[in-house]
Amino acid sequence: MTEAPLAHLHWSRGYTDPAWVRRYTTSGRELLPSRRVWRGPDPARSLPTGTAGIEQLTITAPDGRTLTLQDLFAAAETDALLVMHRGTVVYENYPHGLRPHDAHFNASAAKSYVGLLAATLAHRGTLDRDATASSYIPELAGTAFGDSTVDHLLHMGTHVSYAGRPFDKPVEAQRYFAVVAPPLRPYGYSGPTSIREHLTTARATAAPGTGFRYENGNVEALAEILRRVTGTTTSALLSDMIWSRLGADEDTTSWTARAPKPPAADSAPPPATWPGSAR
Repeated sequence: MTEAPLAHLHWSRGYTDPAWVRRYTTSGRELLPSRRVWRGPDPARSLPTGTAGIEQLTITAPDGRTLTLQDLFAAAETDALLVMHRGTVVYENYPHGLRPHDAHFNASAAKSYVGLLAATLAHRGTLDRDATASSYIPELAGTAFGDSTVDHLLHMGTHVSYAGRPFDKPVEAQRYFAVVAPPLRPYGYSGPTSIREHLTTARATAAPGTGFRYENGNVEALAEILRRVTGTTTSALLSDMIWSRLGADEDTTSWTARAPKPPAADSAPPPATWPGSAR
């Protein structure tokens, strides 16, 4: 893993260079504004370990070559792999100088965390899955997300177009980054400067619930609903309802958007250690 100064990150080959990607995904606490997700006061829960012979596995590559697991890790630039089977850690590997206590972005695993929070609150009667999102967030009335129910958001059942553009997932992913991270905005950018503002530009291109489309806006809208029904942040909910109950070994972190207005909710991917994620 490169040890070059983090200040050089924006001048690197960035997302095309595995070493820099690794540097970025393990240095989020130094690079991005964030909130702490407390692990709670209890001692860390030990993870039982065992073996399953995973290191002996071989893989047949598309070209017919036989690869060992280590060959595969090298070819795929794997950061780390932890395998848990029925509550027991049966394999751990940390190539490229990473360590078990290094926090690493969980990327879209954050969507599962937010979904679990919502499902738990619905089970408690705090959240109505059949209510429209706009009943919780009036500003979203008339938008693709506001006219969808909480259940539609949970199942990624919306079909949206932002600001009248035909939906193109790679393009919209880059526009999303421009909203939450001003340094990534192109010259002359004049689009939304907060997640909430971005969500208000979404218009439905099909009735909600008629199909599945993987889209970040569903989770952002859902995270804002959770904030409004509980009166607290996503990071506080994560700590209270999930992280503090796992016997985690480390605190984790929830990112907030770099924007002059508050983001919809701090629902960006929390970094965690591999043992922490396993718990």
